Amino acid sequence: MATRTGTGLGQPNAESPDASYAIVAGLYVAVLLAPLAVLVFARATSNGGLLYLGFLTVLTVIATVVGWTVSRTSGLAVSLGGRTTAWLLVVLPFIWFIGVFGVAAMGTELPGITVGLAIVSTIGGMFLGLFLTGMSRTRYAAAVLIGAEDVVEWEARWPRRWRHFSVAWIVIASVLGVGGVIVQLVWSDLSWAGNLYFLMFLWTPFAGAANPRTFRVTDVGLVVERPLQQRLRPWSEFESYAVTDTALIIHPSAWWRPAYRSDREDVEDLDAAVEALEAILGDDE
Repeated sequence: MATRTGTGLGQPNAESPDASYAIVAGLYVAVLLAPLAVLVFARATSNGGLLYLGFLTVLTVIATVVGWTVSRTSGLAVSLGGRTTAWLLVVLPFIWFIGVFGVAAMGTELPGITVGLAIVSTIGGMFLGLFLTGMSRTRYAAAVLIGAEDVVEWEARWPRRWRHFSVAWIVIASVLGVGGVIVQLVWSDLSWAGNLYFLMFLWTPFAGAANPRTFRVTDVGLVVERPLQQRLRPWSEFESYAVTDTALIIHPSAWWRPAYRSDREDVEDLDAAVEALEAILGDDE
């Protein structure tokens, strides 16, 4: 069995702060908070140029302060990456979208710039949250895997049926989203159609469905690698595995977590993968 002695995937020392992580963290917080300052400015002026300049200024200041703080907080990325709740970083930006439309539904008049700010914060925050979550999990995995032993490794895509479903959903959501915007622009009385644009957010989890992932069975847990991202889950979070005619499936112990599915035809040495999983997750009775 191979022993991992480095931090993996060419990542910097997982315990040491690094500039790229600090920059993304700073921008993430800034995108969420800067619009609040602009809304305050909007009460004093309606000049678009001044509001835009104010937004950039506040964005830069917050990003700089938060980035500087994060760069000097050792172990922050590793600690965050080891928490299941790290996915909340992706969900949190939607508070802007829900809040703005909720307030508008109650009949409260908002500055004209509010909707634009909500879209920027929601879209920008979501994608920055995805990057930040991935970077945190990669650094956590790199720290835990130092000295870990690899048992078996394989590369595989999702099963064919799941790939077809993912591609179909991406196409449908994209067509409806763009079509809704076009309908709103052409027929202003159908303004509700523009909201279909937010369907495009929902295909994000399926964006890499057609790309292969690398699975590594180690003595400390299951490692799942994607380009620029590495995730480690301890074996205590898994319940069992199964082999079907089309897939190798690893089932988590929590009902709400999705199973890891590998196209059986992609697994180069299926017997070795099954043997390793049986030794760890098999019934001991």
